[in-house]
Amino acid sequence: MSEKVAGIISDKDQLYLEEQLRKDESMQEALHALELTFGHNNPESLNADEDWQNLLAFTNAKPGVRPITVLDHFRTYKVAAILSGVLLAGAGLYFLLHRPAASQAAPLAAAEPGQVTLQLANNKTVLLSDQTSSISLGDVQLHNAADSLTFSSANGFSVNNGQHTLTVPVARSYKVILADGSKVLLNAGSRLQFPFNFNGSSREITLLSGEAFIEVAANAAQPFIVHTPNSAVQVLGTSFNINAYDPYQVQLSLISGAVKMNTDGAAVVLKPGMEAVYTPARGLYTQPFEEQKVLAWTTGKHFFSRATLTDICNILYRHMGITAVIDSNSKAKEVHFNGMVDKNKPIQEFMEDVKNMTGVDYYFDRQGVLHFR
Repeated sequence: MSEKVAGIISDKDQLYLEEQLRKDESMQEALHALELTFGHNNPESLNADEDWQNLLAFTNAKPGVRPITVLDHFRTYKVAAILSGVLLAGAGLYFLLHRPAASQAAPLAAAEPGQVTLQLANNKTVLLSDQTSSISLGDVQLHNAADSLTFSSANGFSVNNGQHTLTVPVARSYKVILADGSKVLLNAGSRLQFPFNFNGSSREITLLSGEAFIEVAANAAQPFIVHTPNSAVQVLGTSFNINAYDPYQVQLSLISGAVKMNTDGAAVVLKPGMEAVYTPARGLYTQPFEEQKVLAWTTGKHFFSRATLTDICNILYRHMGITAVIDSNSKAKEVHFNGMVDKNKPIQEFMEDVKNMTGVDYYFDRQGVLHFR
């Protein structure tokens, strides 16, 4: 959380943090407290005594007693336990903001914000910037153009074997065409692991996190398998969407063909127009879905259904790279919103829809951070 407020969090840690925030409301409030204290202050003029006193007053409060501080809006004593850790994190943040520039070590292959990366099986990282078009990796040639990656080899991929990891940052989407011709379109904040060539009796890839729309090249002799943190999808020839942003909920939506989803102790075969959902609490179950909404992200759109302001903040960052926060004095934390955001249109259009439907106002601060008030 300190790294996020300081603006130096890695894409991997950002995804992990988002997963935890979705599951724990008190953690969301703890992050908000850290942002209130450090996120909108000039580090050189930070009123340490006042800000630390506010945090200390809250974390020292007894259950049922609410201190009169800038954190007065927090409702549960559970947050106080987390905030005790935030105090330590805040000290780390203060160091991060004030440490000398000379002490910062530059990584050998550092990705710029918004840059797609490919980590090879030998741990070498390739930066797939908009300016790179062809990259030689020994016997393998990477071809990067129009947010799409293809690869070829004159020697049958004899050298660069193993599993490689493609990472797509927030506010981007990216396509990779696999060795068999199958196409994988990755949504923002996604990570895919795949080989340059399928040598075995099956074609296997792993969606480590995020969301993907996959069009599988038919090959009955070599089944296609997609692994996720808690399931595996067996395919012969089909197109489907798989959402694994939350490792505790995998959602597989079948567009055409047939797939079989396997989880621990359960399996289901889907027909087009149906989706399989797995959660530890409910297990594996099926339900119909709306293709327009599920695939909206492939055209830059995202549909909200009874979304909270926290949900909207998370999606705006992942979908468009816009940092959004809820002001401490906002009384609209319990509102819900139904609608759609289009990354190809000005964010103000979406915010006006939110304002008209929920009555929640907004503004942008000098750093470009979006505030709900």
